[in-house]
Amino acid sequence: MSQSASIAPPSPRTLRLGMAVSFLLMLIALGVFTLSLRAANPVGDDGQVIEVTASGCEPNRLEVPAGQRTFTVVNRSDRAIEWEIIDGVMVLAERENIAPGLRQPLTATLKAGDYVMTCGLLSNPRGTLHVVAGDSSAPASTLPATAFVGPLAEYQVYTTLQLRKLRTSAVDLRDAVAADDLDAARRAYREARRIDLHLAMPIGLYSDIDQRLNARADDFEQREADPAFVGFHRLAAGLFGHQGTAGLNPVAAQLVADVDTLAERLKHASIPPAQLAAGTSRVLEAWLDHHRDDSAIAGRDLADLVALTEGADKIVSLLSPLLEHRSPAVQQTLQANLKALQRDLPAAINSSTPSGVAAGALLQATGTLADSLAGINQTLTLEG
Repeated sequence: MSQSASIAPPSPRTLRLGMAVSFLLMLIALGVFTLSLRAANPVGDDGQVIEVTASGCEPNRLEVPAGQRTFTVVNRSDRAIEWEIIDGVMVLAERENIAPGLRQPLTATLKAGDYVMTCGLLSNPRGTLHVVAGDSSAPASTLPATAFVGPLAEYQVYTTLQLRKLRTSAVDLRDAVAADDLDAARRAYREARRIDLHLAMPIGLYSDIDQRLNARADDFEQREADPAFVGFHRLAAGLFGHQGTAGLNPVAAQLVADVDTLAERLKHASIPPAQLAAGTSRVLEAWLDHHRDDSAIAGRDLADLVALTEGADKIVSLLSPLLEHRSPAVQQTLQANLKALQRDLPAAINSSTPSGVAAGALLQATGTLADSLAGINQTLTLEG
Protein backbone atom coordinates (compact mmCIF):
# COMPACT_ATOMS: atom_id res chain seq x y z
CA MET A 1 0.00 0.00 0.00
CA SER A 2 1.51 3.37 -1.03
CA GLN A 3 1.51 6.32 1.32
CA SER A 4 0.81 9.87 0.08
CA ALA A 5 3.71 12.27 0.53
CA SER A 6 2.90 15.14 2.87
CA ILE A 7 3.36 18.74 1.61
CA ALA A 8 4.66 21.25 4.10
CA PRO A 9 2.58 24.43 4.34
CA PRO A 10 4.34 27.69 3.25
CA SER A 11 6.08 29.58 5.97
CA PRO A 12 4.70 32.91 7.25
CA ARG A 13 7.69 34.68 5.70
CA THR A 14 6.93 33.15 2.28
CA LEU A 15 3.30 34.23 2.57
CA ARG A 16 4.27 37.80 3.43
CA LEU A 17 6.71 37.93 0.50
CA GLY A 18 4.08 36.62 -1.90
CA MET A 19 1.54 39.16 -0.72
CA ALA A 20 4.06 41.98 -1.04
CA VAL A 21 4.92 40.95 -4.63
CA SER A 22 1.23 40.70 -5.54
CA PHE A 23 0.55 44.13 -4.05
CA LEU A 24 3.49 45.62 -5.96
CA LEU A 25 2.28 44.12 -9.24
CA MET A 26 -1.19 45.53 -8.58
CA LEU A 27 0.27 49.01 -7.99
CA ILE A 28 2.28 48.80 -11.24
CA ALA A 29 -0.82 47.72 -13.19
CA LEU A 30 -2.84 50.54 -11.64
CA GLY A 31 -0.11 53.04 -12.52
CA VAL A 32 0.00 51.88 -16.16
CA PHE A 33 -3.80 52.09 -16.35
CA THR A 34 -3.77 55.62 -14.91
CA LEU A 35 -1.08 56.75 -17.32
CA SER A 36 -3.03 55.34 -20.24
CA LEU A 37 -6.09 57.30 -19.13
CA ARG A 38 -4.05 60.47 -18.84
CA ALA A 39 -2.62 59.93 -22.32
CA ALA A 40 -6.09 59.41 -23.75
CA ASN A 41 -7.61 62.26 -21.73
CA PRO A 42 -4.95 64.91 -21.11
CA VAL A 43 -5.56 67.43 -18.35
CA GLY A 44 -4.80 71.13 -18.63
CA ASP A 45 -1.51 72.24 -17.08
CA ASP A 46 -3.28 74.87 -14.99
CA GLY A 47 -6.08 72.61 -13.80
CA GLN A 48 -8.65 74.79 -15.62
CA VAL A 49 -11.23 72.15 -16.57
CA ILE A 50 -14.37 73.22 -18.43
CA GLU A 51 -17.15 70.68 -18.83
CA VAL A 52 -19.46 71.34 -21.77
CA THR A 53 -22.92 69.84 -21.35
CA ALA A 54 -25.92 69.85 -23.67
CA SER A 55 -26.94 73.23 -22.25
CA GLY A 56 -23.66 75.11 -21.70
CA CYS A 57 -20.35 75.38 -19.80
CA GLU A 58 -19.69 74.26 -16.26
CA PRO A 59 -18.42 76.47 -14.75
CA ASN A 60 -19.99 79.24 -16.76
CA ARG A 61 -17.52 81.82 -15.40
CA LEU A 62 -13.76 81.41 -15.04
CA GLU A 63 -11.07 83.67 -13.63
CA VAL A 64 -7.41 83.09 -14.49
CA PRO A 65 -4.19 85.14 -14.33
CA ALA A 66 -2.82 86.70 -17.50
CA GLY A 67 -0.18 84.88 -19.50
CA GLN A 68 -0.05 81.49 -21.15
CA ARG A 69 -2.90 79.35 -19.85
CA THR A 70 -3.89 75.78 -20.69
CA PHE A 71 -7.50 74.68 -20.41
CA THR A 72 -9.00 71.22 -20.65
CA VAL A 73 -12.37 71.03 -22.39
CA VAL A 74 -14.46 67.97 -21.48
CA ASN A 75 -17.46 67.05 -23.61
CA ARG A 76 -20.26 65.87 -21.31
CA SER A 77 -22.92 66.09 -24.03
CA ASP A 78 -24.01 63.49 -26.58
CA ARG A 79 -22.76 65.45 -29.63
CA ALA A 80 -19.41 66.67 -30.88
CA ILE A 81 -18.80 70.22 -29.65
CA GLU A 82 -16.47 73.18 -30.06
CA TRP A 83 -15.09 75.61 -27.48
CA GLU A 84 -13.75 79.08 -28.24
CA ILE A 85 -12.27 82.06 -26.44
CA ILE A 86 -13.59 85.26 -28.04
CA ASP A 87 -12.50 88.87 -27.57
CA GLY A 88 -15.43 90.96 -28.80
CA VAL A 89 -16.08 89.25 -32.15
CA MET A 90 -12.49 88.07 -32.64
CA VAL A 91 -11.62 84.43 -31.93
CA LEU A 92 -8.40 84.09 -29.92
CA ALA A 93 -8.33 80.30 -29.59
CA GLU A 94 -10.60 77.37 -30.35
CA ARG A 95 -10.92 73.61 -30.29
CA GLU A 96 -13.40 71.94 -32.64
CA ASN A 97 -15.14 68.59 -32.97
CA ILE A 98 -14.49 67.25 -29.46
CA ALA A 99 -16.27 63.90 -29.43
CA PRO A 100 -18.72 62.98 -26.65
CA GLY A 101 -16.97 61.76 -23.52
CA LEU A 102 -13.54 63.01 -24.60
CA ARG A 103 -11.42 65.94 -23.48
CA GLN A 104 -8.99 68.16 -25.35
CA PRO A 105 -6.37 70.67 -24.13
CA LEU A 106 -6.25 74.22 -25.46
CA THR A 107 -3.42 76.68 -24.76
CA ALA A 108 -3.69 80.44 -25.24
CA THR A 109 -1.73 83.50 -24.20
CA LEU A 110 -4.20 85.94 -22.64
CA LYS A 111 -3.94 89.57 -21.63
CA ALA A 112 -5.92 91.01 -18.74
CA GLY A 113 -9.54 91.63 -19.65
CA ASP A 114 -12.91 89.96 -20.11
CA TYR A 115 -13.55 87.35 -22.78
CA VAL A 116 -16.43 85.17 -23.92
CA MET A 117 -16.47 81.36 -24.12
CA THR A 118 -18.64 79.49 -26.60
CA CYS A 119 -20.10 76.40 -24.94
CA GLY A 120 -20.82 73.60 -27.38
CA LEU A 121 -23.84 74.24 -29.60
CA LEU A 122 -23.86 77.73 -31.04
CA SER A 123 -27.37 78.19 -29.63
CA ASN A 124 -26.15 77.55 -26.05
CA PRO A 125 -25.61 80.44 -23.61
CA ARG A 126 -22.03 81.71 -23.64
CA GLY A 127 -19.70 81.72 -20.66
CA THR A 128 -17.37 84.45 -19.39
CA LEU A 129 -13.61 84.33 -18.87
CA HIS A 130 -12.11 87.02 -16.63
CA VAL A 131 -8.33 87.39 -16.95
CA VAL A 132 -6.61 89.33 -14.17
CA ALA A 133 -3.30 91.15 -14.52
CA GLY A 134 -0.21 89.17 -13.64
CA ASP A 135 3.19 88.15 -14.86
CA SER A 136 2.92 86.91 -18.43
CA SER A 137 4.96 83.92 -19.41
CA ALA A 138 5.21 85.22 -22.95
CA PRO A 139 8.55 86.81 -23.84
CA ALA A 140 8.73 90.43 -24.86
CA SER A 141 9.01 90.92 -28.60
CA THR A 142 12.53 91.71 -29.73
CA LEU A 143 11.48 92.33 -33.33
CA PRO A 144 10.61 95.94 -34.13
CA ALA A 145 7.02 96.59 -35.19
CA THR A 146 8.33 97.81 -38.53
CA ALA A 147 9.44 94.26 -39.33
CA PHE A 148 5.82 93.31 -39.90
CA VAL A 149 4.78 96.36 -41.93
CA GLY A 150 5.77 94.75 -45.24
CA PRO A 151 4.19 91.32 -44.63
CA LEU A 152 0.96 92.83 -43.29
CA ALA A 153 0.69 95.29 -46.17
CA GLU A 154 1.21 92.50 -48.69
CA TYR A 155 -1.36 90.36 -46.93
CA GLN A 156 -3.88 93.20 -47.00
CA VAL A 157 -3.48 93.42 -50.78
CA TYR A 158 -3.90 89.65 -50.99
CA THR A 159 -7.09 89.65 -48.92
CA THR A 160 -8.53 92.56 -50.90
CA LEU A 161 -8.03 90.73 -54.20
CA GLN A 162 -9.35 87.46 -52.79
CA LEU A 163 -12.42 89.20 -51.40
CA ARG A 164 -13.23 90.64 -54.81
CA LYS A 165 -13.10 87.14 -56.28
CA LEU A 166 -15.16 85.77 -53.41
CA ARG A 167 -17.89 88.34 -53.92
CA THR A 168 -18.00 87.67 -57.67
CA SER A 169 -18.37 83.94 -57.07
CA ALA A 170 -20.95 84.48 -54.30
CA VAL A 171 -23.04 86.66 -56.62
CA ASP A 172 -22.75 84.04 -59.38
CA LEU A 173 -23.89 81.42 -56.88
CA ARG A 174 -26.84 83.53 -55.74
CA ASP A 175 -27.94 84.17 -59.33
CA ALA A 176 -27.56 80.51 -60.34
CA VAL A 177 -29.65 79.40 -57.35
CA ALA A 178 -32.32 81.98 -58.22
CA ALA A 179 -32.36 80.63 -61.81
CA ASP A 180 -32.53 77.02 -60.53
CA ASP A 181 -29.37 76.23 -62.54
CA LEU A 182 -27.85 73.40 -60.49
CA ASP A 183 -24.70 72.93 -62.57
CA ALA A 184 -23.87 76.65 -62.57
CA ALA A 185 -24.61 76.86 -58.86
CA ARG A 186 -22.24 73.97 -58.15
CA ARG A 187 -19.46 75.56 -60.20
CA ALA A 188 -19.91 78.88 -58.43
CA TYR A 189 -20.02 77.14 -55.06
CA ARG A 190 -16.69 75.36 -55.67
CA GLU A 191 -14.96 78.58 -56.63
CA ALA A 192 -16.47 80.58 -53.77
CA ARG A 193 -15.61 77.86 -51.26
CA ARG A 194 -12.01 77.71 -52.49
CA ILE A 195 -11.54 81.44 -51.92
CA ASP A 196 -13.41 81.31 -48.61
CA LEU A 197 -10.75 78.84 -47.39
CA HIS A 198 -7.90 80.97 -48.77
CA LEU A 199 -9.24 83.53 -46.29
CA ALA A 200 -9.92 81.04 -43.50
CA MET A 201 -7.42 82.68 -41.16
CA PRO A 202 -8.87 86.23 -41.20
CA ILE A 203 -12.45 84.89 -41.38
CA GLY A 204 -11.70 82.73 -38.34
CA LEU A 205 -10.86 85.85 -36.36
CA TYR A 206 -14.51 86.96 -36.50
CA SER A 207 -16.72 84.54 -34.61
CA ASP A 208 -20.06 85.77 -35.97
CA ILE A 209 -18.94 85.88 -39.62
CA ASP A 210 -17.18 82.51 -39.35
CA GLN A 211 -20.32 81.01 -37.83
CA ARG A 212 -22.54 82.22 -40.66
CA LEU A 213 -20.10 81.23 -43.41
CA ASN A 214 -18.61 77.98 -42.13
CA ALA A 215 -20.63 76.43 -39.28
CA ARG A 216 -21.76 72.83 -39.73
CA ALA A 217 -25.23 71.41 -39.17
CA ASP A 218 -24.11 69.56 -36.03
CA ASP A 219 -23.21 72.90 -34.44
CA PHE A 220 -26.92 73.73 -34.13
CA GLU A 221 -29.65 72.25 -31.97
CA GLN A 222 -31.95 71.42 -34.91
CA ARG A 223 -29.09 70.59 -37.29
CA GLU A 224 -30.09 71.23 -40.95
CA ALA A 225 -33.54 72.41 -39.91
CA ASP A 226 -32.13 75.13 -37.66
CA PRO A 227 -32.86 78.57 -39.15
CA ALA A 228 -29.43 79.82 -38.01
CA PHE A 229 -27.70 77.17 -40.14
CA VAL A 230 -26.61 79.04 -43.27
CA GLY A 231 -23.38 79.43 -45.23
CA PHE A 232 -21.27 77.02 -47.24
CA HIS A 233 -22.20 73.78 -45.48
CA ARG A 234 -25.91 74.57 -45.78
CA LEU A 235 -25.46 75.31 -49.49
CA ALA A 236 -23.45 72.12 -50.00
CA ALA A 237 -26.17 70.07 -48.28
CA GLY A 238 -28.67 71.33 -50.85
CA LEU A 239 -26.55 71.43 -53.99
CA PHE A 240 -24.71 68.14 -53.49
CA GLY A 241 -26.70 66.26 -50.84
CA HIS A 242 -30.27 66.98 -51.93
CA GLN A 243 -29.22 67.51 -55.56
CA GLY A 244 -31.14 70.75 -55.99
CA THR A 245 -31.54 74.44 -55.24
CA ALA A 246 -34.85 74.28 -53.37
CA GLY A 247 -34.91 76.53 -50.33
CA LEU A 248 -31.45 77.97 -50.99
CA ASN A 249 -32.40 81.44 -52.25
CA PRO A 250 -32.23 83.15 -48.82
CA VAL A 251 -29.06 81.22 -47.93
CA ALA A 252 -27.28 82.30 -51.10
CA ALA A 253 -28.41 85.91 -50.61
CA GLN A 254 -27.14 85.82 -47.01
CA LEU A 255 -23.78 84.58 -48.28
CA VAL A 256 -23.36 87.69 -50.43
CA ALA A 257 -24.34 89.93 -47.50
CA ASP A 258 -21.84 88.19 -45.20
CA VAL A 259 -19.03 88.56 -47.74
CA ASP A 260 -19.81 92.29 -47.93
CA THR A 261 -19.70 92.52 -44.13
CA LEU A 262 -16.38 90.68 -44.06
CA ALA A 263 -14.89 92.97 -46.71
CA GLU A 264 -15.97 96.05 -44.77
CA ARG A 265 -14.42 94.77 -41.56
CA LEU A 266 -11.13 93.77 -43.11
CA LYS A 267 -10.88 97.13 -44.87
CA HIS A 268 -10.74 98.87 -41.50
CA ALA A 269 -8.87 96.23 -39.47
CA SER A 270 -5.28 95.14 -39.26
CA ILE A 271 -4.49 91.47 -38.80
CA PRO A 272 -2.50 91.05 -35.55
CA PRO A 273 1.01 89.81 -36.49
CA ALA A 274 0.71 86.89 -34.07
CA GLN A 275 -2.37 85.64 -35.91
CA LEU A 276 -0.59 85.14 -39.23
CA ALA A 277 0.97 81.86 -38.12
CA ALA A 278 -1.21 81.00 -35.11
CA GLY A 279 -4.48 81.58 -36.97
CA THR A 280 -3.31 79.54 -39.95
CA SER A 281 -2.31 76.71 -37.63
CA ARG A 282 -5.73 76.92 -36.01
CA VAL A 283 -7.69 76.51 -39.26
CA LEU A 284 -5.58 73.51 -40.28
CA GLU A 285 -6.17 71.98 -36.85
CA ALA A 286 -9.91 72.64 -37.22
CA TRP A 287 -9.92 70.71 -40.51
CA LEU A 288 -7.98 67.91 -38.81
CA ASP A 289 -10.46 67.81 -35.92
CA HIS A 290 -13.18 66.77 -38.38
CA HIS A 291 -11.11 64.10 -40.17
CA ARG A 292 -8.79 62.42 -37.64
CA ASP A 293 -10.74 59.16 -37.79
CA ASP A 294 -11.16 59.08 -41.56
CA SER A 295 -9.54 56.28 -43.55
CA ALA A 296 -9.76 58.24 -46.80
CA ILE A 297 -10.21 61.90 -47.77
CA ALA A 298 -12.28 62.50 -50.87
CA GLY A 299 -14.43 64.97 -52.74
CA ARG A 300 -15.16 68.34 -51.20
CA ASP A 301 -13.19 67.58 -48.00
CA LEU A 302 -10.05 67.05 -50.06
CA ALA A 303 -10.75 70.19 -52.07
CA ASP A 304 -11.11 72.09 -48.78
CA LEU A 305 -7.67 70.93 -47.67
CA VAL A 306 -6.15 71.95 -50.98
CA ALA A 307 -7.59 75.45 -50.55
CA LEU A 308 -6.44 75.70 -46.94
CA THR A 309 -2.94 74.68 -48.01
CA GLU A 310 -2.95 77.37 -50.69
CA GLY A 311 -3.84 79.91 -48.01
CA ALA A 312 -1.09 78.56 -45.75
CA ASP A 313 1.40 78.86 -48.62
CA LYS A 314 0.76 82.60 -48.73
CA ILE A 315 1.38 82.96 -44.98
CA VAL A 316 4.60 80.93 -45.16
CA SER A 317 5.86 83.13 -47.99
CA LEU A 318 5.17 86.27 -45.93
CA LEU A 319 6.90 84.99 -42.80
CA SER A 320 9.86 83.29 -44.46
CA PRO A 321 12.05 86.43 -44.75
CA LEU A 322 11.60 87.14 -41.02
CA LEU A 323 12.28 83.53 -40.12
CA GLU A 324 15.34 83.37 -42.34
CA HIS A 325 16.86 86.23 -40.37
CA ARG A 326 15.65 84.92 -37.01
CA SER A 327 16.14 81.17 -37.36
CA PRO A 328 17.06 79.66 -40.74
CA ALA A 329 16.53 76.15 -39.36
CA VAL A 330 12.93 76.91 -38.37
CA GLN A 331 12.29 78.50 -41.75
CA GLN A 332 13.67 75.49 -43.60
CA THR A 333 11.61 73.10 -41.49
CA LEU A 334 8.43 75.11 -42.07
CA GLN A 335 8.96 75.20 -45.82
CA ALA A 336 9.82 71.49 -45.92
CA ASN A 337 6.62 70.65 -44.04
CA LEU A 338 4.56 72.77 -46.43
CA LYS A 339 6.15 71.09 -49.45
CA ALA A 340 5.50 67.66 -47.94
CA LEU A 341 1.79 68.39 -47.66
CA GLN A 342 1.68 69.86 -51.16
CA ARG A 343 3.43 66.75 -52.45
CA ASP A 344 0.86 64.47 -50.81
CA LEU A 345 -2.11 66.39 -52.23
CA PRO A 346 -3.32 65.50 -55.72
CA ALA A 347 -2.44 67.95 -58.47
CA ALA A 348 -6.05 68.47 -59.49
CA ILE A 349 -9.29 68.07 -57.56
CA ASN A 350 -12.63 67.17 -59.08
CA SER A 351 -15.15 67.29 -56.26
CA SER A 352 -17.67 65.24 -58.26
CA THR A 353 -15.32 62.25 -58.25
CA PRO A 354 -15.90 59.93 -55.28
CA SER A 355 -12.42 58.39 -55.26
CA GLY A 356 -10.12 59.68 -52.55
CA VAL A 357 -6.62 59.35 -51.24
CA ALA A 358 -5.45 57.39 -48.22
CA ALA A 359 -5.81 59.55 -45.15
CA GLY A 360 -2.84 58.45 -43.06
CA ALA A 361 0.01 60.33 -44.73
CA LEU A 362 -2.24 63.29 -45.54
CA LEU A 363 -3.41 63.72 -41.96
CA GLN A 364 0.12 63.38 -40.65
CA ALA A 365 1.48 65.96 -43.10
CA THR A 366 -1.35 68.38 -42.24
CA GLY A 367 -0.72 67.98 -38.51
CA THR A 368 3.02 68.47 -38.95
CA LEU A 369 2.50 71.71 -40.86
CA ALA A 370 -0.03 72.93 -38.27
CA ASP A 371 2.46 72.20 -35.48
CA SER A 372 5.24 74.04 -37.30
CA LEU A 373 3.05 77.10 -37.74
CA ALA A 374 1.99 76.96 -34.09
CA GLY A 375 5.63 77.35 -33.02
CA ILE A 376 6.44 80.33 -35.22
CA ASN A 377 5.32 82.96 -32.70
CA GLN A 378 7.79 81.65 -30.17
CA THR A 379 10.58 81.89 -32.73
CA LEU A 380 9.56 85.45 -33.60
CA THR A 381 8.96 86.24 -29.90
CA LEU A 382 5.36 87.21 -30.51
CA GLU A 383 2.44 86.74 -28.15
CA GLY A 384 0.16 84.19 -29.78
